[in-house]
Amino acid sequence: MSRDGILLPAESAEYIAKHSTQVKIHEEGLEKLSEEMLLSMKDKLEIPDTGANISYLSRDDPKAVDWIFVADTLNFCFWSFTGAEKWTVEGHHGYYALEAALSRAVKEGHDITNPEYYSKITEDQLRNIMRSDNNTSIPLFEKRLSTLHEVGAVLLQKFNGTFTSCIKDANKSAVKLLQIVVDNFPCFRDEVEYKGSKVSLYKRAQILIADIWNFFGGTSWGEFEDIDAITMFADYRIPQVLVYFGVLSYTDEIMEKLKKDILLESGSEEEIEIRGCSIQAVELLKKVIEQKIKKSNKNIQVPNSSVIDYYLWCYRRKYADELEVIPFHKTLGIFY
Repeated sequence: MSRDGILLPAESAEYIAKHSTQVKIHEEGLEKLSEEMLLSMKDKLEIPDTGANISYLSRDDPKAVDWIFVADTLNFCFWSFTGAEKWTVEGHHGYYALEAALSRAVKEGHDITNPEYYSKITEDQLRNIMRSDNNTSIPLFEKRLSTLHEVGAVLLQKFNGTFTSCIKDANKSAVKLLQIVVDNFPCFRDEVEYKGSKVSLYKRAQILIADIWNFFGGTSWGEFEDIDAITMFADYRIPQVLVYFGVLSYTDEIMEKLKKDILLESGSEEEIEIRGCSIQAVELLKKVIEQKIKKSNKNIQVPNSSVIDYYLWCYRRKYADELEVIPFHKTLGIFY
């Protein structure tokens, strides 16, 4: 799969890491993090408990796939500046707040999984659905409104009003589904030109596929024969964990910007190197873990990149206070 010569995320990450001048990957850090993760493995990698205990859906819910699609359509830019009040819903922050808002919307009778509704949703309707516990609004509200209009219209025009049609067309291939998503839904096209090559990171498109796979336990709508082709989901929090363990390092110039809450422009070399090197680091980490498991002769399932991502994301949530010593990069945009 390739869109107009654009490298896939794994190929893009390798290229970016090879040409990166401001972000570096370190073997010692890979070793340290792999050892930490092996401590969490019995028969498979155990995901850290974040204490959120959120569960809004059941696998039997006929709207589950479309609920996940809407959630991942809106799954971007939840960060706040240092010390600022966070957008909060039912006590939750970030993505968990989004899940809480969507669940509340369903309980209140809003047909939020139906593209007939959200393709025409008004500003007032969406503001009500996304209302906060405090006076802070969800970031990039107008972008969220326009992305809902966009994806809803596409589903109605091309896919019989449901994302399950996209999954059927993919025929159990995660890579094919990725192609369908980025070809048909412009707001998922996380692509940029970097040092002479067209690269892709596809955070939201890939996490959409992985979320469906994970939710259904690799069965039913979540059965993808090539799920291991999906990379980690390059956002602003996983790099923070990777720097914390010494897997990644930034130049002094980048670190100073991050400490001062200076925004990195979407598509800038700094931002692309942070995200691309994060993907490559997880690909390398996966190989290190696989080698250690083989040497141990233990019957442990080798985690794929999406499972490693879930682990790192939840690790950051669980140990948020400890990780605050590492500043994370801040970018305004719809891709993560």
